Amino acid sequence: MVRRIIFPLSILLFAFFALSTIPCFAQFTASIQGVVQDQSGAAVSKASITLVNVATNTTNATEADASGNYRFVSIAPGNYKITVQAPGFAKAEADITLLTSQNLNFPVSLHVGSVSDSVVVTTESPIVDTADSRTQLTLENEGVAELPIVGRMT
Repeated sequence: MVRRIIFPLSILLFAFFALSTIPCFAQFTASIQGVVQDQSGAAVSKASITLVNVATNTTNATEADASGNYRFVSIAPGNYKITVQAPGFAKAEADITLLTSQNLNFPVSLHVGSVSDSVVVTTESPIVDTADSRTQLTLENEGVAELPIVGRMT
């Protein structure tokens, strides 16, 4: 009788302790947030923001929303390099030190960049002569002699 009570009770206690350790994994409460703006203070939407942990080379990426806001949550404390890019603007980079449980507000101002893309259009004469519908082929004498003819024995 005692075995019937102790065995299920021990399994239940084991399951309780095993499942209670799951939330104990490392959880970080630090975050980085900010707004991406141009020189006049207007929001830059769709800017690409990359955050790289200098020590571990771990990369996080996000995109600014329509108001230019971005946010990285649950970030480990340490030294980071943040890179912000947007079409028509020069790339901005900065070094950040994030402390434990810190909510860092890091606004980024982008400067207008130069356009470096170029399009080259060339025209070439077509390979096919569309004005003439003939097909032409030149055969050598040896090639003609080797063609199979019905009734000819080789």
